[in-house]
Amino acid sequence: MGARYVTELIGALERYGERPAIGAGADFLRFSEVLDTVYRLAGALDEAGVRRGTGLACVTGGNRPEALLVRIAAHVLGARLTQVVGGPAVHGVDFILRDCRPALVVHDVPVPESGAPRLRLDRLLAAAAEREAAEVPVRAREEDLARVMYTGGTTGRPKGVASTFGALAARDSGRGARWTESVYLSVTTLAQRSGGRCLEQLRAGGRAEILDPFEPREFAAACRRLGRVSTYLTPPMLYRLLDDPATAQGIPGLEAVSYGASPVLPARLGEAVTRWGVKWRQGYGMNEAGVISRLTPADHDAAVAGRPELLASAGRPASGVELQVRDEGGDVLPPGHRGEVWVRSGTVMAGYWNQPDLTAEVLREGWLRTGDVGHVGEGGYLYLDDRVKDMVIVNGANIYCLPVEASLARHPAVAQAVVVGRPSPVTGEELCAFLVPVPGREPSGTSAAEACDLVERELAPAHRPTTVFWEREIPLTDRGKPDKQRLRRRAATASSPPPA
Repeated sequence: MGARYVTELIGALERYGERPAIGAGADFLRFSEVLDTVYRLAGALDEAGVRRGTGLACVTGGNRPEALLVRIAAHVLGARLTQVVGGPAVHGVDFILRDCRPALVVHDVPVPESGAPRLRLDRLLAAAAEREAAEVPVRAREEDLARVMYTGGTTGRPKGVASTFGALAARDSGRGARWTESVYLSVTTLAQRSGGRCLEQLRAGGRAEILDPFEPREFAAACRRLGRVSTYLTPPMLYRLLDDPATAQGIPGLEAVSYGASPVLPARLGEAVTRWGVKWRQGYGMNEAGVISRLTPADHDAAVAGRPELLASAGRPASGVELQVRDEGGDVLPPGHRGEVWVRSGTVMAGYWNQPDLTAEVLREGWLRTGDVGHVGEGGYLYLDDRVKDMVIVNGANIYCLPVEASLARHPAVAQAVVVGRPSPVTGEELCAFLVPVPGREPSGTSAAEACDLVERELAPAHRPTTVFWEREIPLTDRGKPDKQRLRRRAATASSPPPA
């Protein structure tokens, strides 16, 4: 029997035939047109060698509705999809295209040679258009890998998060049905949460609209045009809307906002909650586990009615999720005590693609170690205090510090480099570098800028530190490691030197 996640999606495409389904500006496709195109694409992909259990990589320079259609076609065939949408934080595409072992690479931007056949997206669409829209039976099964989604790695090597079709079905669980009376306006990358949210919307009979790139006034214009809108925003997007006079006091047509992907500043969130008059919902999660906990619309109402501390919370465990806080030895801690957050649910990944040792490190008897440090407070609300993983979230993208430090240290004037994050009212968090000069070399703004240029060339623009501090020496912990907690405090309170 076909995987439920896919059969229910195909059933929705059949059932809601003449409703608008996927749009981008003035153009949109109805459900019946999406279904026809998906069948044509599935036939064309099958002819190109994409089968159940084989890999398909889709690389686009931006968020294109056509990429959603390719995604659905891949799901029908039971293929293992890896989707990449270009952006300032994307790097390692050459590694990804080799590691995911695709039978075919579909792309609309130049891609590195990986040994796999390549096909431009426009040619695939043209080939599909020439085919008959014949029904293609759903070949995916619950246990099959639906996708391998890549995230940044601690050593610079991206990690492929492998998830089954069964896990995708558990992640949806009818959540899209809550907002189907509104149009879901997608403004974040389709390769991550927003792509799945679009398919949730379609499965429930609702419409998805793609806006790329995100700009506050274009976002407001889309809300006015569409009339009733729900959306998912990262904190930096929320800040930009609050800082633009045209959207600061509210956005006509916007009804519901989900937010997440990085820590939010409670004071700024409070501004939006009190001004905008919409339903608010926060989701704390990760690619490896889906949504772990939620702060509901009722929680946001309670926050502005006298419990402002809730806006600093990550909410309570989502339906079907078990959550524990454990110490370094793996023992469960009581409420109020800080430790690593462990979770167990049907939404947890199958493992890291081609990395069994790392999989064994984070998956323990059905439990996933998140790498986040937190505690459970009054009422069962989860509060996140720190990270075990050495990572900073910039504009919703995970930036691991070690690769940035390695690039900085390759500059001839840098003897040692340590990178930490600090809150930013623009990007959520930003990277700050602490550099120790090579003996005999005078620290300078020029050397700092050159070292940051090296990071940008070797990794990606989003990995570039925004601020550099020159130090005589790096403070150490009692274990002889850089004291990053101390450096984070210094970075958060120090007056910044000129940006690098």
